[in-house]
Amino acid sequence: MTFFRPGPALLGSLAALVAAGPILAVAWLGVTSPWDDYLTHLASTRLAGYIANTLIVSATAMLLAGLIGTLAGWAIARLEFPGRGLLEWALALPLAVPAYVAAYGWLDLTQAAGPLQTPLRESGLAVLTSWMPVVRGPVGAGFVFAVVLYPYVYLIARQAFSEQHPDLQHAARTLGASNWQSAMRVTFPLVRPAVIAGLALVAMESIADFGAVAHLGAPTLTVGVVRAWAGAGSVADAARLAIVLAFFAYIAFALERQSRSRARYGQAQGQQRPTERHALSGWPAGLVSLACLLPILLGLVIPLARLGYLAVTEPVARGVVPALLNSLLVASITAVIAAALGLGAAYAIRSGTRLGAFSARLASLGYAAPGAVAAVGALVLFAGLQMALDGLWGGQFPILLSATAGALVFAYLSRFAAVAIAPSETALARVNARLDDAAMTLGASRRRIATEIHWPLIFTGIAIAALMVFVEVMKELPATMILRPFNTDTLAVIAHNYAADERLGQAALPSLILVLACLPAMILAARSQSSRRSV
Repeated sequence: MTFFRPGPALLGSLAALVAAGPILAVAWLGVTSPWDDYLTHLASTRLAGYIANTLIVSATAMLLAGLIGTLAGWAIARLEFPGRGLLEWALALPLAVPAYVAAYGWLDLTQAAGPLQTPLRESGLAVLTSWMPVVRGPVGAGFVFAVVLYPYVYLIARQAFSEQHPDLQHAARTLGASNWQSAMRVTFPLVRPAVIAGLALVAMESIADFGAVAHLGAPTLTVGVVRAWAGAGSVADAARLAIVLAFFAYIAFALERQSRSRARYGQAQGQQRPTERHALSGWPAGLVSLACLLPILLGLVIPLARLGYLAVTEPVARGVVPALLNSLLVASITAVIAAALGLGAAYAIRSGTRLGAFSARLASLGYAAPGAVAAVGALVLFAGLQMALDGLWGGQFPILLSATAGALVFAYLSRFAAVAIAPSETALARVNARLDDAAMTLGASRRRIATEIHWPLIFTGIAIAALMVFVEVMKELPATMILRPFNTDTLAVIAHNYAADERLGQAALPSLILVLACLPAMILAARSQSSRRSV
């Protein structure tokens, strides 16, 4: 392995610089800036609550999402039942629902004056309301995260179950193990690393969230970062809290990377026979179908149905169309650039150089940085660049860099470029290196090989990478709140603003439009992954 090859290594280095720049800026500002009394006051009052809520929310989300995702992945991979083909990709659709949107719907449904509690009290069955708790607080937030983030576990677990060699179960049965013993001692232990990788993604997303925990009254460290920036007006204190937040996120990220590296030991090696699925009929088949449908109802259908009712019956919110256009614009721009960076990082890995591989892996760290951390880091970087330009200009530089769409896109790229790397790397890895060797012996240049051989084969993977980044950017809230240009809102921001003012009826329409804008991209990505896996 060589250390450096200019083209691919530079592309990977650019992706790493975009991802690592804001994180390094946050660390630098948090260490070098003078201290004041804000953090001292926070440490004696609310910091312990922030940390406790962060742990409770993430633990609850991981527990429930792990249970839902693992069982759903096993059922889809190992059983044949009515609706399985549809549910295989439909189970991934709750990822299109931002956690704060699901929180709006569930809190309105279950609160004391909501449509689920009021009829019971009016009919004299108030005792039953104790069996229907209000979705609020850290546990309620954990439930909301679980029903929208379980697809992270489901998708990885489904793949792990499908890639297990059938002979493993056959060998267990020949040794006298029952079907239950074979599942508990062979099947599920082998997919444990894959499940842990999915749970780590759930933990990172729940730690990074702002809208859902703020609405449900479970302030976490992300809320503390936003309050330090917006309320106290201290970027330095926000940076210090962001360091603590990033610490928790990187623990989850390290766990995810380690689990992924261990997951390969549970996968089949060599030529794989198709996975054997046990056909169900009668009431067991209907029960499994309903069980697989339940997560979709909880994470997608029920909260959106409630918001749809509110959108129809309440006054229409203002500024929805401009916010939609702003959301689509920044999401599309970021998706295209992120896909290009992801492809560059994938080529850096394929190049075989140490610098290229290191840069691509460093770029993957950006996903572990919550949106608030990326936003504060981008704010610090662009503010420093602005000061440097002002000094060179000899006064106020005519272009303001901090509160601009460019700074916002940069923060998005810092966090979500890593989302594009994995699909790009997977797509490029499927292209046999012998094709390159054959083309080069015929005199083809590297550029021609990339455009005429690689591109037709990897286009689907690159498109999926862009779609996933598009969905993530559309849903992102804390980074958008901190860095959006003045008088420029997105659907996520106006939905949060209305919900924060307790005008949920007005928040319903932008929330619905946001999900409907994300669903087509999510459907395409989920169906593409399912069809590609079944080939």
